[in-house]
Amino acid sequence: MQIQLRKIHESANDFSIKKEKVLCHGLFWRSGKNRVQIEGEIEGLLSIDCDRCGEIFEKPIKEKFLVEIVDRPVKVEDSLDVIECPDGIVDFDAICESEIASIQSQYHLCPECDEDEEYEIEL
Repeated sequence: MQIQLRKIHESANDFSIKKEKVLCHGLFWRSGKNRVQIEGEIEGLLSIDCDRCGEIFEKPIKEKFLVEIVDRPVKVEDSLDVIECPDGIVDFDAICESEIASIQSQYHLCPECDEDEEYEIEL
């Protein structure tokens, strides 16, 4: 789903995007002349690689996110949750995919490795 930033109104609108077994949903609204806020939640079963054994497992997730979309360059120290879209198009699919990738890049253990207390790390 893509919407031009200039067509987004100040009143909140909802969105919902399904990616495999994960639902990304929430609200978006214009928060300034060149800014849009997206407040959402990702929930469902996400395929994740175990960081210890490498096996893929499904993990139930439910995480909230808040991002700001701007159509002009911003300084990094302003906020780390800012996405620039110089073409003026807000791509909700790409935002949801990015949030899912962020969750997948975190440290995860499958249920078997999480229960194994005798795991030894060689330094």
